[in-house]
Amino acid sequence: MMNACAVGTLFFAPVSALLLGFFVFRPYWPRKTHWPMLASCAAVTVASIHLAVQIHDGRIAGGSWELTAYRWACAGSWRVDFGVLVDGLSISVLGMVSLVSTLIHVYAAGYMAEDPSFCRFFLYFHFFFLSMVGLLVSNNYLQMYVFWEGVGLASYLLIGFWYEKEAARAAAWKAFLTNRIGDVAFMLAVFLLLRGLGTARFSEVFQRLPELSSSTLTAAAFLLFCGAAAKSAQFPLHVWLPDAMEGPTPVSALMHAATMVTAGVFLLARSMPILEEVPGVLAAAALIGLLTSLGAAAIGAMKRDLKRVLAYSTISQLGLMVLAIGTGNLFGAVFQLITHGFFKALLFLCAGSVIYSMHDSLSGATTVTVDDAGGLSKQLPVTSGAFLIAALALSGIPPLAGFFSKDAILEGVFATGSKALSVLALLAAAGSSFYIFRLLFLTFLGDRPEQRGPRAHAHEPGFRMKVPVLALAVFSAAAGSLGEPIAKVLGKEAPHLSLVVSAAGFAFAGLGILAAYWATMLRPGFDWAWRRAQPELERILDDDFGWQSFTAALARGVLGFAKLLAGPWERKTWDAFTEALADTFVGLGEGLSFFSRGALNDYLWWMILGAAALASTVVLCF
Repeated sequence: MMNACAVGTLFFAPVSALLLGFFVFRPYWPRKTHWPMLASCAAVTVASIHLAVQIHDGRIAGGSWELTAYRWACAGSWRVDFGVLVDGLSISVLGMVSLVSTLIHVYAAGYMAEDPSFCRFFLYFHFFFLSMVGLLVSNNYLQMYVFWEGVGLASYLLIGFWYEKEAARAAAWKAFLTNRIGDVAFMLAVFLLLRGLGTARFSEVFQRLPELSSSTLTAAAFLLFCGAAAKSAQFPLHVWLPDAMEGPTPVSALMHAATMVTAGVFLLARSMPILEEVPGVLAAAALIGLLTSLGAAAIGAMKRDLKRVLAYSTISQLGLMVLAIGTGNLFGAVFQLITHGFFKALLFLCAGSVIYSMHDSLSGATTVTVDDAGGLSKQLPVTSGAFLIAALALSGIPPLAGFFSKDAILEGVFATGSKALSVLALLAAAGSSFYIFRLLFLTFLGDRPEQRGPRAHAHEPGFRMKVPVLALAVFSAAAGSLGEPIAKVLGKEAPHLSLVVSAAGFAFAGLGILAAYWATMLRPGFDWAWRRAQPELERILDDDFGWQSFTAALARGVLGFAKLLAGPWERKTWDAFTEALADTFVGLGEGLSFFSRGALNDYLWWMILGAAALASTVVLCF
């Protein structure tokens, strides 16, 4: 009974909060719209932790709990149900998502307090949360796809929240349209499974995989990977994520830590039984994940905008998770997904605190560059300390959370026996520590003449924004202890720490930190000197090695073709055809009107003739 109530809370709480927010708080208390949302997040978090404990302690038979609420559609043996699946995978991720979302909601209440669209923001924000919860606990692919699209819609609304800015509108459309590629792939995969098996329910699909033909299974696995690659910003579909920083910073934190981009990795984790049947797809996932991680780390290491550095950091970290999936390391991918949720949320909230504290000196700008920052540790001691904890966690420095999860991924890579793959994974780890500590040093340390930070008169934000930051700092430090419980609920064995792998990971992370210290502290003007000396290199890096320009040109080509269809071709050809078609049928109707003159005698003779023809046919046939 308690479990049923907890599962019901996962949907009842956010739906009720949205209804109260829209119909009650919006017209009467718009500045208090966040109250039911915060209560909803807290309720879902408590329910998630309760269910996680139940599964971990073996109080739920079989380690999973599934409920079919009602039947959507049924035709013969084909059916689609709306149901809930609570198992080790869904509840471990949901626990992180609900907890991080709660803290970000609290932070957003302070960050967006002065925004005139405060009410609209929280309605969109909580719809984002509801969609992610629904996605995580769906028990079939079709239902998962519905919530998948809900996450995409919410991201579009939130990225373009400040729609009066052209850049925000463009970023929202870019994210929406890029994700359509993955959404179509996911939809086609669902159709293939429905056609081949007559069901989209996870348990039935995974049991009946041998019934699918090899080509159908391969196509479904490949399409599922494409869907995940778009959502989780894997190369070459990563282009939307850096521009998504045009939304408010709490949106960036929620999207990068707990919702949008983690949905793709979760889809791969959920679809692991399918992917394992098609080794070629796993190999492709490992290759693309590694390429994405290395490329994003290289680009992020050269960016100037705080939120864009963190955006490329997210892409790089997601690449490591996809690499883990590609090597068959489900535990490593899920463990990194959870620890990443804590420290990446913390990094974005710290960036938001910097932006908020310097709002007056930035003349209302919604982001901060390294030119605006510098030497802020004295003015923002809490924020800089929390950022340091998150940076250490992301870099994989023991004993913080990221050390254990990244180590689990590296051990899976080393277990493949590929020296090239192992070295490249270590380089990706070194790149991670370089770009995050470069940002830390440039933002909070130093007194460089190129920077305006020491003269910015920044100040720590208020209590409502400090508490979530401090809480996330604790989780970023301590979440490494969750490794054993996560492995247990997943039904996997947590890998034992290998001294060789741990030492290699720590050494490469240390090299990245030392390189960042050399480039920012020992040579404080280096970041500006190389840009002046190599403006073309900066342009190439800003353009993602030319990929952003290529995709923009491709989009312009599609738009030009659409305009061609809607312009001369439509006017000269299609319009003429449709008008001629209408004239033809009008003329045909007028011609046939000769037989419909309203003369009853004529109608009677035609009826007699028809009856005679019908009678003759019957006689001749029998």
